[in-house]
Formats: sequence, structure tokens, C-alpha cells
Amino acid sequence: MPTDLEAAIAELRPALLRHYYRMVGSYAEAEDVLQDALERAWAARATYRGEAPLQRWLFTIATNTCLNALGRRKRQLFLPQLEREPEGPDFTIGPREPERFVSPAPDARLFPDPAEQSESREAVALAFVALLQRVPPKQRAALLMKDVLGWSAEEIAEALELTVSSVNSALHRSRTAVASNASHDEPPPAVLRSFVRAWEERDIDGLVALLRNDIALAMPPYSMWFRGIEGVLAFLQSSTFSSFWSAGVRLVETRANALPAFAFYRSTEDGTFAPHSVMVVRFVAGRAAEMTVFLGAAQFSFFDLPPTLDRTVS
Repeated sequence: MPTDLEAAIAELRPALLRHYYRMVGSYAEAEDVLQDALERAWAARATYRGEAPLQRWLFTIATNTCLNALGRRKRQLFLPQLEREPEGPDFTIGPREPERFVSPAPDARLFPDPAEQSESREAVALAFVALLQRVPPKQRAALLMKDVLGWSAEEIAEALELTVSSVNSALHRSRTAVASNASHDEPPPAVLRSFVRAWEERDIDGLVALLRNDIALAMPPYSMWFRGIEGVLAFLQSSTFSSFWSAGVRLVETRANALPAFAFYRSTEDGTFAPHSVMVVRFVAGRAAEMTVFLGAAQFSFFDLPPTLDRTVS
């Protein structure tokens, strides 16, 4: 059993991490819960008798570990653009609200096998993960077990200690709660290059040309967000943002939540560029439909990004 368990854990680790991320909405928490669950599985290895497939046994432990963690949590995570109205023209920048928002997850860790990404990318979309956080934890678990893992209602009922009828009822309520029409597609490389160039060269006209008219811009940990070209432009041209942009930025392409993402580095007085934020962008038909900017250098450690950039990087 130990050898089989070690092999199963190694093979299933990315899938388990995706499951945890969907359940808790925070990538840092998902990593912590994963470690806790693997220790629990190893400690309980002698109890596995082979009545169920090893994968199902592991995911049952995984899910119940998540439920325990969520039971101790005092907050609900969200995304601004799903929870409140956008700012108007006379917006004010409010206080930061750390640890209240869904966080991005790096593709390199969620999908070390690119073939898995093509099958699972909708299930790690930011909107989907954020909407899941509205659903009570056991309902959330039932939905993921059924619609993502492909378990039967009977298997879910056994794992969660529920009746089959309560599982089916939970599935109906959960599917209604997480319904989303946030479509996206992969932009051509030339579009990504133009997007980077516009930001680095402060080409606001070039940037606007790459945005949809209904563009949404959110910046956790601020609760405010903006909708539409006029609203986004008002923010980009505000004194607060202009002072940031005028200092100079460099972008490094990456991926998060199965979408294009960009690490922003801001110019510093010592001649380098320091980590600033990670922007996840949803493109539709070659133009950005949604830009969610996660502020703070803490995001960078999960993406294996360079700690700084020098002036020679272009």
C-alpha cells in the first residue's frame, strides 16, 4: 500500500490541488490544505481496504479536509465585479480589504500536463471559483464531485454522509448559483504582444483598441471596480493611477486560471523593476473583456517569477 499510495499521490497531486483551489478560492490556502490532507491520508493508509478505488478514497479525504478548513473560516471570498455595482464617474479609492478576495492560481502548478488544461480550464475560471464561494461548503463539494470529478450521486452521498436525495437537491441549487456566461478564447500571440507593448509604452490609445466596449477592470484588494471603456479610461487617467504608470512598468507574460496573465513590475529608484501585481485577462475575439489585477508582490511567489527585473529587460 505505501508504494501504491505514494504513486497515486504523485499522479493525483495537480488534480487534488485544483480541487482544493475550487473549494477554498485561495491558492495559498489550497496549498496548505493539500499538505494537511496528504498527511492525513498517509496516517490513515492502513485503513484503506480496497473497497473503493484509491483515487476516490483520496478525494474523499481531500474533500472532508477542505470542509473542516472551511468550517473554521470566518470570511467568504469574492470578486468585486460579481458582488457590487461598478464605480461611477465620481469614484473615490477606498481602503484595501486584504484576505477577502479569491486569488489567482498559476497554470504551471494546476496543469503541469497541458493535456489536462484543455479538459479543465472552465472549472478553474476566476468567475466560476468566485461563484462557488457563495455556495455552502457541502453543496459546493457535491457539485464539484459530480460535475468536475464525475462521481455518481450514490458515491457523493457516501463520501459526504448525505442521502442521495439531498445530494440531488444540493446539485440543483448549486448549479443555479454558479451559472455564468463569462465566455473566453485564446488571443493570438500578436494580440498579447500588443497588449504588453501598450502598457509598457503608456500607449493609452493602443490599449483602448485592445479593450471591448464592455470591459471590466477590478483590482483586489480594493472592492471598487469599473465597467465600460469610459469608466476604465476615467481610472487610467486619474492622478492616482497616472503616478503609478508614469514611473514606468515592465510586464512578464504568464498564465493563471487557464487564461493569459501578466506580472507587472514597477520602476524603482535603484534602477530596477520591482513586483507590483498580477493581472489575469479574459479575452473574447481578440480583445480584453475583463482585467482582474491582484495587487501585491505576495502573488509572485506562486508563479515562479523573477524577484526583480533590470533596465535591460524589454
